[in-house]
Formats: sequence, C-alpha cells, structure tokens
Amino acid sequence: MKDLSLENETEIEIDLEEIYRSYPLPHADAPPATAPTPEAPDPAPATRAPARAAKASARAAKAPARAAKAPARPAKAPARASKAPARASKAPPAATQAHAPAGAGFHPAIAEIVARVKPAGKRELVGTTFARLLRVLDTLGVIEKALTRPQAVKVGFLFEEVRAQTASLLSHITEAVSGDARLGRDLRDVLDGMRFAIGHELAKVFCHEFPGIDAERDPAYSRADLSRAWGLLQNCLQQTAITLAQTFAPGVTGTQLFEDYRSKVENSFTLYRELNVLRQKVRAAERSNGILLKHSLVRHMEYFREETMHFLMYKDWGEFGRYVDDVKRAFEEMEEFERVLHEFSQYLSTLIHHVGMRQVLRNEAPPAGADERPGF
Repeated sequence: MKDLSLENETEIEIDLEEIYRSYPLPHADAPPATAPTPEAPDPAPATRAPARAAKASARAAKAPARAAKAPARPAKAPARASKAPARASKAPPAATQAHAPAGAGFHPAIAEIVARVKPAGKRELVGTTFARLLRVLDTLGVIEKALTRPQAVKVGFLFEEVRAQTASLLSHITEAVSGDARLGRDLRDVLDGMRFAIGHELAKVFCHEFPGIDAERDPAYSRADLSRAWGLLQNCLQQTAITLAQTFAPGVTGTQLFEDYRSKVENSFTLYRELNVLRQKVRAAERSNGILLKHSLVRHMEYFREETMHFLMYKDWGEFGRYVDDVKRAFEEMEEFERVLHEFSQYLSTLIHHVGMRQVLRNEAPPAGADERPGF
C-alpha cells in the first residue's frame, strides 16, 4: 500500500487481490487449477529383468544347483514395475486439487474450528462463510489504517469494496439458508440471524446515516463520520464471526479469534468504570451543600470529556458534550444547578446501562486490574 499525493489529500492505493489471496474461498468459488500429470511408471526394472534372466541361464549351464534359483529372480521384475502405477494413483484427483482447503489462511483458532465441522459439506459452507467475512474485515482494516494518518484521505473506493464484498456475503448466506435442507436447525438459525444483522447495518451505514460514503468525493464526510461508519461495520462483522464460531465452539471468545479484540474489551471496561466514578461524583455533589465537591465535579467532567469520552459511541459524543457544557454553565451562574445535575445523573444511569450491555463486556473476562464485569 502506498500514498499518492493529491493536493492536500492522500489517496490510498491498495492491492485488493492480496486480501483475496489471504482468504481463498474453498471449492465452488476457487479458480480452477491444472491437475498434475500422473507420474509415469518406471520401466527400468522391467527392461532389466530379461538381462538378469539371460545371465541366470548362463550361470545355470555351469552350475545346475544355481540354475534352479535363477527363475525366481526375474519373477520379481513385474512386481517391482507394478509399484510405479500405484504411486501415480496416489496423486489427488483434479477436482480435489482445484480448490483451497476449508480453513486455508485463517487465524489458527478459526482454522481449528472449521476443521472440526462435520460432515464435509457443512465444513465447506462454514469455511467459505468465514473466508468472506474475513475478507471484508481485512478491507475494513485498511480503512482503519488510512483514517489514522495525519493527512486527509480518500477512502470512498474502499467503502465501495466493503459494500460489494458484504453484498456478496449476504447473497452467499441467503443461498445457503434457502437451498440446503441438511444444514440443521441451529446452523440455519445462526446464518439467518447473521443475514439480518449484516443487512441491517449495511442499510444503516450506506443508505440512512452516511449515504454516498462510498463515492469518490461528494458528499464529503469528516474523519469522525468515517470512523463512525467504519466502527459500525467492523463491530457487526466481528460479532457475526464470533457468533458463527461459537456455534461449533461454544467457549470461544473474541480475543481468541481477533488480535485487536482485547483492546476493545479493555477500552469498554475503562469506559464503564469511569462512567461509574463520574456518577458517584455527581451524587456526592447533589448531596453536598458546599462548593468544593461541585467544583471538583466540573473539573472531573472536563477531564472525562478529554480523556475517556472517545470510548463512547460516536453518536453519544454530542449529547454528552452538551450536558458537560450545561453543568459548567449552571455552576457558574448557580441557577438551576440542582435540576441540571439531576438530569445529568439520570442520563448517566441510562448511558451506563447501555455501555454495560455491550457484547464485549458480556462475553469477555475483565482485564487484569479491572473491576468486575457489569451486572445485568
């Protein structure tokens, strides 16, 4: 991947074929391969047999006792010659070699899960579904790297690629759910749930919240908007991959499947803990008649906005920021301060509940040194 400077923008160039090579689709979607030419039998043992037989006859004329043993030696030649065709028959048939094995290129934990799926037809379906999911996540990973660069970036074509890859994934899942009666109820329900969740987030990002985000230039979205769109898609696809994996390995967690998942868990636990600390300070300020606790609260709210607010979902940033400004203004004027503080306390309780319902907090153990997982 390299940069092509374009005035004040940076255009990200990426070899998308590399992503496709990383997760080859097993069987039907794999490009055909040329079957190897079977190994030709080695004729040497057979052609040498008559020569040995002639020598044996000559020796027989000189020594009758030795001549009796000679016929046994050329008789071995056909048996040795027959081994070559046997070796050639061990070569896999063309139909087998034309496809990548299910699980090729996967994270070891995912490859192990796919390998355990039986029968072979179901294993093929699960492997192909994982391959498509991981392709989209790889493209989203490129978008994430682009958004962390200091220059302005053009990522419209990458979002278009994500949209096309995800639409292909949905088509694949729909065909599987509607076409194979041998899937089993559990897997069918999981795939149907994946189809609904992915379709919902795809429409939410590309049709409702960020229309035109996959265009080359207009309409232009801020880096925060692009990050929000990326986060919605990445979270949805990771969670669906985890759900599919748990169908066959119920104890598996996101941190075992994705290298970046641990940071998400740690950030969510940090956010949950800091929100609870903030709520405790709000309640202490509500009970106090003095000025110091109220002033300490205002300073802590500013600190939270600068250091921790970015762990909230992007859609919550604006509302949280407005509450911080309202509390600061009420503190300076000391008019309706109690009412504003009470409203903020109620808002915090609702926000803490929503954060506590995050999937990463429900399925993962707290990181070392963190508080216990949220209660439900």
